[in-house]
Amino acid sequence: MKRWRVPLWLELAAAILLAMLASNAVTFAIVESDRSRVIRNERLTAIEERLTAVARLLLRLPESDREDILKIASVRRERVSISKVPRVGADSARDEEAETRVRAALADTAVTDVRIAKRGTSSFDWFGLAERRRGGYERLSVAIGIGPGQWLNAEFVWPPSSLLSSLALSAAVASLALIAVAVWLAYRLSGPLQRLSEASIAMARGRTGTPVPETGPTVLRSAAHAFNTMSRRLMATLENQRVLLASIAHDLRTPITSLRIKSEFIEDVELRDKMTESLDELQTTTEAALEAARTGMGEEPSREVDVSSLVESMCADLSDMGGDVTFEDGASVRAVCRPNEIKRAARNLVQNALRYGQRARVSVGAANGVVSIVVDDDGPGLKPEEIEKVFDPFVRLEASRSRDTGGLGLGLTLARAMARGHGGDITLVNRAGGGLRATLTLSAA
Repeated sequence: MKRWRVPLWLELAAAILLAMLASNAVTFAIVESDRSRVIRNERLTAIEERLTAVARLLLRLPESDREDILKIASVRRERVSISKVPRVGADSARDEEAETRVRAALADTAVTDVRIAKRGTSSFDWFGLAERRRGGYERLSVAIGIGPGQWLNAEFVWPPSSLLSSLALSAAVASLALIAVAVWLAYRLSGPLQRLSEASIAMARGRTGTPVPETGPTVLRSAAHAFNTMSRRLMATLENQRVLLASIAHDLRTPITSLRIKSEFIEDVELRDKMTESLDELQTTTEAALEAARTGMGEEPSREVDVSSLVESMCADLSDMGGDVTFEDGASVRAVCRPNEIKRAARNLVQNALRYGQRARVSVGAANGVVSIVVDDDGPGLKPEEIEKVFDPFVRLEASRSRDTGGLGLGLTLARAMARGHGGDITLVNRAGGGLRATLTLSAA
């Protein structure tokens, strides 16, 4: 169950890119809207001036001269002709604004009607004048009644505008440059943070690693230097504690052995047995304290394992030893961990369930990159004030205070240390139907 972790520099670069794209889109919309209004007004003005001039001239001249005027008025992208049929039908979609302007300019003439085709409704027809496009050109049709059964038909053609493509090209070049700078800047800022985060996680799990490179901006270099200094001092302190505890455990073996030999010469059998029992307890306590100090220091290498199979085999071993243990089969769950530590931690939870709750029901699941090992029992549960107290070293809630029935009070301490060394934890809750639920979580990564 591996989750792909998105690098911080990639997140920053993506955020900058999305912000840039959004701002460019808004800018293009505003520029194009303003440009469309300007172009429409200029073209309407040109049409108005051109048509009114031609219409006035045709109305004043005899019909015999109209053909020459039409030839002169028809230029490369403007076609003017006289016909009995209007180019724009009465029921066609028409541009009232353009018609009103041209009709007002020809108000003092004998023009009977003005028809101008309405602009296209396509979302791509931003220029507002083209009723249709052919070969990429924008076209506008006009019909002006200049007499009974006579229509001055005109068609205006404009080449496609290149401003939008120019803007898009400029934006693309600027975007590529900005993306390159954004990626470089994001990597420069996030790289040290990413390494600092990974080093912090490793140290939290008890694994010492190489110092964090002191690179990047000044503030990040200072943070990396402070972290490296803290890490060296902390690890040195922990190592000194481990060496000290190991030395104490080693040095205690000699006097304990000496006392054990001397106790053999005690004639009083009852006193000799009590002395031997005390020495055994002292030896066990010393070894347990040493083990607790060493737990979570990352001595066992991590590897990917099938947690479900690991826990199932552990439950089978305890069941073969006479424990009432049930493992609930489910989907295979894999995780990167130190398998012996997880197995020991889970075994401790199951043994506690058998000791205090008669039976244990175990299941393994995973969600959102977190693996959970759940152990339910049928015991009396715990009081609210005892739930966290049981994790303290050498705390035993068992009334007899016997090592045979209550242990040394280090089991849950060690188990929680192992779980937290894997980025997880152990939680205890009283079940609604009675009994206690212990949940061991660890990161799947």
